[in-house]
Amino acid sequence: MAIILPLAAHADAPGLQLSPLEYRDHLTSGRVKTGYVDVSNPGDSPLVVQTSVRAFRQTGTGGQLEFYDDPALPPGIKIGLSDFNLGPRESIRVSFTVDPDKLPGGDIFAALFFSTVPPAQNPGSSYVSESASLGTLLELVNGPEPAHSGTVSRFGLPFWQFGHGLTGSIDYHNTSRTAGFRPALSMRALPWSKPAVLNTGLVLPGITRHFALVRTASYFGLLPVTITDADTHTSTTRWVFACTGIWQWIVLVLIVAAIILLAIKPQHPWRALRRLARRLRRRKPAPKTKRPLDGLSRKSS
Repeated sequence: MAIILPLAAHADAPGLQLSPLEYRDHLTSGRVKTGYVDVSNPGDSPLVVQTSVRAFRQTGTGGQLEFYDDPALPPGIKIGLSDFNLGPRESIRVSFTVDPDKLPGGDIFAALFFSTVPPAQNPGSSYVSESASLGTLLELVNGPEPAHSGTVSRFGLPFWQFGHGLTGSIDYHNTSRTAGFRPALSMRALPWSKPAVLNTGLVLPGITRHFALVRTASYFGLLPVTITDADTHTSTTRWVFACTGIWQWIVLVLIVAAIILLAIKPQHPWRALRRLARRLRRRKPAPKTKRPLDGLSRKSS
């Protein structure tokens, strides 16, 4: 009797490294722009890389990207190499050109993709090969920059705020039809701090994005927290009661002191404090001593 053992399957996951991962530019009619992408193979195996140009859009509120083929992009965005070989730990600089006269006007969102090609395999082989695909995002403005318009559709900020600072979240909706931008939002908690610029991301037309709000600082009391949009000059305010940062320790010390005082003087805890304050006010400063002037006394003339 013969026993047939299946061949062990192997897997390769070739890697690529790109720089930069994002490219922004403002295009002018009649002027072709040239850019560069550095592509590296950090592995020990040679790679065959193919290039392509695709468009991207956002899905969901987390800024996830979805890529798709747009026939309007390849005529105006061309990569210098359609395919090339990369040896182990080898790098290459790939150029690309952008012709604004061959692209639609307004904001353009594209990606330059670099994809590895799996090596040809024997049909009877059990060797599994994987491919890697990375892209450089292009955020281009062709012609006059469209106006930015949007709104804070939700400002979630819990009323009770403790810990190291203020925490919450905001949802920002881009109401523009063609403009994609990063909202210029700032936050201020009166009267404790100056306006602080929030870290936001790209929001494409018609998309709502969710951003976490974290402001590390010491706050105490009932105070208004305001989010201001510099593009639309609008603001949204929420009221909170905060005890954060060093104020937590100050309040804790005061509570412990009050508990000790109640334990010592359970019937009249505040009367002892008033007596101590009166004693301090009645205490007279020590008389000043007169110093002789070089051993000579002063005489009236």
